[in-house]
Amino acid sequence: MDVFVWGSADTEHAVRVLEALRRFEVLDASLGSADVFGVRDGVLVELRQIDPSGLLVRFVDGTRPGRASIVAHSFLWILTRRGAVDEAMLVGPGVEPLRFRDGRIQRLTPLSSEHCTDD
Repeated sequence: MDVFVWGSADTEHAVRVLEALRRFEVLDASLGSADVFGVRDGVLVELRQIDPSGLLVRFVDGTRPGRASIVAHSFLWILTRRGAVDEAMLVGPGVEPLRFRDGRIQRLTPLSSEHCTDD
């Protein structure tokens, strides 16, 4: 499950959001291209800058299946309520995609190739 964030949010801000309601343990080790790697509620969390104004936060089930979805939704909700985010998207297998834009979280309806017309 991934949350993509654009705006002035950075990894430090995202870590503060992850720590807001529950304990977030940052693991002191480098792992691939992750800027920060940690655990919250038995969910592995990876934070990575993807461009100058973008952040990828990946949630992976650890101890219990289905927890990544809960933690990712909670993260999206809290992050977008605290400002510093222009746009955010939550996507992943088995979950309805969500998009935060213009101060609202809405369902993200994927475009079907059948509905796209060539001009």
